[in-house]
Amino acid sequence: MRIVLSNSSAKWGGVHVVTEVLARSFQARGHEVVVFGYPRSPLEERMRDIAPFEAIGRGMDLSPIAVARAIAALRRHRTEVVLAMMKKDVRHTVPAASMLGIPSIVRYANDRPLRGGIYDRLFFGRLPVAHITNSHATRRTLVESAPWLRHRSVDVIHNGIDTRSFELVAPADLGLPSDAIAIGFVGRLEIRKGVVDLAAAWHSIASRLPKAHLVIAGAGPAEAKVREVLADSPRVHWLGFRRDVPQVMKALDIVAIPSHWEGFGIVAAEALLSGAAVVAANASSLPEIVADHMHGLLVPPRDPAALASAIVELATDSEARTRMTAAGRARVLDEFSAEAMVDRYEEVLSAATRRARYEATLEQIEL
Repeated sequence: MRIVLSNSSAKWGGVHVVTEVLARSFQARGHEVVVFGYPRSPLEERMRDIAPFEAIGRGMDLSPIAVARAIAALRRHRTEVVLAMMKKDVRHTVPAASMLGIPSIVRYANDRPLRGGIYDRLFFGRLPVAHITNSHATRRTLVESAPWLRHRSVDVIHNGIDTRSFELVAPADLGLPSDAIAIGFVGRLEIRKGVVDLAAAWHSIASRLPKAHLVIAGAGPAEAKVREVLADSPRVHWLGFRRDVPQVMKALDIVAIPSHWEGFGIVAAEALLSGAAVVAANASSLPEIVADHMHGLLVPPRDPAALASAIVELATDSEARTRMTAAGRARVLDEFSAEAMVDRYEEVLSAATRRARYEATLEQIEL
C-alpha cells in the first residue's frame, strides 16, 4: 500500500511516538509511507531518516494553501489510503483526499467528545470511511457524543510500544543516592495530566518517605504552577524535556500517572515495560492498561491524598512492587506490542483500499 500518515500537531507527544512506530513498521512490511505534518516540527526532524515528510498541516481549518499542498502531495506520491492521526488533519488532509477519491481513516487520540454540529457531521461523519480509537473508553465517549457515526466503522486499536527500545537500554544516571526511592512523572506538564495533584501530594509523601525523591521529566504550560506548589519541597529533581524516555523510566522505582483523562496513556504501558511500579488515576483508558492491585494501584483522579497514600503503600511494600511489575511487564509484551498494533492498522487500511478499488471498478463498469 502507499500510505500517508497525517499528523498536524506542532508539539511532540504520544501521537508522534505512534506515528513514528507506524512509519517504521509499515516500511519494514514493504509499504510505501509518507508523513504529512507541521513544518519545522519535532516530527519533521524525527522523520528525516525514516520516511519522506511533506510540510502540510499549517494554517486555519480548511486553509486553501494547506488543502492545495495536500492535494499536490497526495497526487505526487500516488497515495492509496490516508490515516489521519489528529483532528486537525480532518480539516486539511482528509478533505484533500476526499476530492481525489482516496479513502481516509480518522484516529481519535483523546477521550473527548465531538460537539456534534454540522461541522463535525461533515468532517467526521461523511468524509472518513472508518474511525479508530486507541481505547475502549475513547470509543464509548465518541459513540455517545456522535450517534450519527457508523458505529460498526469505529475500531479500537490500542497503542503499541517498540519493546526493543526499552529492552536494549541501561537506566539513566539521575544523580540520586544509591538507596533512593525514585518516584517519577514523565510527560507533558499540563493540568489535565494531574502533575499539579502529584505536586500537592509530594508534601505528604516526602514527610512519610525520607528516602523518596521526586523526578519530573517533561515540559509544558503547567510547569510554573508545579514549581510554585513544590517551591519549599525537599528532594525534587527537574529533568526538563527528555528524549531518552526508556532510560529515564528504567531508573525509576514508581511512576505516577494521575491524569484527569487520557486517550490511551502510553506512559503507563512504557512504565510497566520498564519494570517500574505504577500508580495511576482510575480515569479514561488507564484501567485498560493497569488492573488495580494486579499491575499497579488505581486512585480517584484529582485526589492528592489518595495518590500520596497509594505511592507510600507501594514504596513500603517491595514484595507487592515486584509482583505487580512482573505481571505488568508480561501484559505489555502480550497485549501492547508494536507488532500487534501494526497488524490491526494494516487490516483496517487494507480493507479501506480494497473497498475503494472495488467502488472504482463499479464506477468504471457503470460508465
